Amino acid sequence: MRLLGVGLILIISLSSCKQAVLEFQRIDIPSQNSSEPSLLKAHDGTIYLNWYEAIGNDITALKFSKLENHTWSVPKTITTGDNWFVNWADFPALIAFGENLAIHYLEKSGEDTYAYDVKLMISNDKGGSWNPAFKPHLDQTKTEHGFVSKTAMTDTEFLAVWLDGRQMELAKKDSTITAQMSLRAAIIDQNNHLKSKYLLDERTCDCCQTDTALTNDGPIVVYRDRSHEDIRDIYYTKLQNNHTWSTPKPIYNDDWKISGCPVNGPAISTKEDLVAVSWFTVAQDTPQIKVAFSNDNGTTFNRPILIGNTMSLGRLDIEMLDEISAVVSWMETVNGQTVIKIQRVFIDGRKSKAFVVAESSESRSSGFPRMIINNNDIIMAWTQVGDQLQVKTAIINSTVFDY
Repeated sequence: MRLLGVGLILIISLSSCKQAVLEFQRIDIPSQNSSEPSLLKAHDGTIYLNWYEAIGNDITALKFSKLENHTWSVPKTITTGDNWFVNWADFPALIAFGENLAIHYLEKSGEDTYAYDVKLMISNDKGGSWNPAFKPHLDQTKTEHGFVSKTAMTDTEFLAVWLDGRQMELAKKDSTITAQMSLRAAIIDQNNHLKSKYLLDERTCDCCQTDTALTNDGPIVVYRDRSHEDIRDIYYTKLQNNHTWSTPKPIYNDDWKISGCPVNGPAISTKEDLVAVSWFTVAQDTPQIKVAFSNDNGTTFNRPILIGNTMSLGRLDIEMLDEISAVVSWMETVNGQTVIKIQRVFIDGRKSKAFVVAESSESRSSGFPRMIINNNDIIMAWTQVGDQLQVKTAIINSTVFDY
């Protein structure tokens, strides 16, 4: 809970032989043996951090804290379990809608490794108490359900999106059904009621994160598709007139053909009519991170802008910084050293220098760094790998990009 103050992370040499120094405030997390963090800035300006915490050998706690005067508050436990599916790439995340919060976790449903359900919990008093957990899917199959993303729809409803493996089981009994992962969604109200249910795409990549955000024209969902030829590019779909979802389309045709899931989903951020999407691809055997902007609520997207270099691991995030630019974060390994980086990218294609935020590890345990924007600050959270896992956070002033 103690503020460590300003620490110098890295000095980056510029072509003019000047040096740019990334300064940040690192804030201790009042928690031990923690991992898989996520961040939220609620509509009222409250900053939340949630994470998993191991308790003993068998029990996992889902906890959250609020940022108050650059200090994380005493953690509160949302719930605990001894039969959860805790995964480095499939992590819980809070969202806020009106006076309500919602979060999800994954609970084992059978003996198979990937037999687990999505469990959602809603708080009607900003985390003071939590309603009973429930499932957004009603298929009852003991198959994979996960990689959830959520966004507020109104002050009383939110959208939940997830990868759904029910077709794997149903295909065993019905030859007309293909055994493949699907993308499904539901609109849910503050009282745990499923208002609407949707099948968004009947064939997707098996284990890449989904993401969703709200535009002035309604919600948009991004995910990694899977063609019958195993092309796994990033697609999107939009809810039209609060009624039907648009036919899924690619953000861009990378034509990445890969026989297995890369476990590297896209990220999306919106601001007014603007949409920014970032993703990872290894098309033509070249690891790349790309960013594409839309200025029409995600109806169409501009040609992508290349971020980072050919040593990228992906594991990215993106947040709109202002009306003309976004901040992208990712991980990369160079000469055996893995680091977390950030860079500002403009709609017109300009890019700032890339800065290293922290050293990391390319192991799965290091997870996926998360990021939010709060006024002129970039707040980041990640898992540090050591004798035990530990969530770390930092506040970076965005004026670093003005250097």
